[in-house]
Amino acid sequence: MNVLRAGDRDSTGTPEGTRRRRTAKLDGPHPIDVHVGARIRHRRAVVGLNQTELALKVGVTFQSIQKYERGTNRVSASRLQEIAHVLGVPVSHFFEGLDSGVAVPAATTATDALTSQEIRDLNNAYAAISDKALRQAVLHLLRSVAEAPGSAAALLPTAR
Repeated sequence: MNVLRAGDRDSTGTPEGTRRRRTAKLDGPHPIDVHVGARIRHRRAVVGLNQTELALKVGVTFQSIQKYERGTNRVSASRLQEIAHVLGVPVSHFFEGLDSGVAVPAATTATDALTSQEIRDLNNAYAAISDKALRQAVLHLLRSVAEAPGSAAALLPTAR
């Protein structure tokens, strides 16, 4: 049994009795940075922008947008404000879903799990319905299916 004495260091090289500072290199991206990045990615997809288009509007490279969305790079407050403005949401939008500073998994809702292409296809199909009453009926149907527990799977065709 290894016993640490005063002045000794544990296996991470941290002096006994002190807490090691969290680092991205050892611990990976912070969960809140990952959450904010996922919310940026999702909102960007909803708006229909690709990473390059968002980067041009914000004044950064598309690689920077990639890193923000993965949580690899933290988004500064001023940059987050610019992104929020371009995406048409308040800054607080990117923090929704956080509970007491602890990030929840990135895809916590069905909307979060949609791909960019699915969002665009759904939006384009809905917008193509010229009859306002029919559009409202489709919206009502979708909401009913989404709210009915377990019934959505029953309505889908089975793969054969």
